[in-house]
Amino acid sequence: MQAGNASQLTTLAATLRDAQKAFQLAHAVALAALAALVSDSPDDAVPSCESQPPQAHSIRGPPVKAGPLMTAELARELNITPGTIRRRLCDTGSYFGLVPVKLASGRLMWPPDSVAQLTRGDPRPSPIRERATQVERARDAS
Repeated sequence: MQAGNASQLTTLAATLRDAQKAFQLAHAVALAALAALVSDSPDDAVPSCESQPPQAHSIRGPPVKAGPLMTAELARELNITPGTIRRRLCDTGSYFGLVPVKLASGRLMWPPDSVAQLTRGDPRPSPIRERATQVERARDAS
């Protein structure tokens, strides 16, 4: 090691030690100021998040996403693979009546209420249930 480098390292080490002491002192002063602020606040103060009444949740099911769904999101909601949706779309031109908007990038945007349309709980059978019934009838017939 050269003599010049050793003196520079010694100077740097001393500077770092001084900086560390100054930081510790500033940290202690900041903590004391924070403690003084906290002790000045009234004990019965309620944070703003606790002062608001809890919001009622809808009993109609999970919240509907505001924007359009991408194919992977729709598949995740329906518990199937994205390839299943793409294959059905390619074969029939829709996924059980749902037609997406194709973006310039090639991605597909599905309507925000796609999951609700496919799994609705009204007396009318959903397209998925209709197809399942057709498959079962064909299986029973053979």
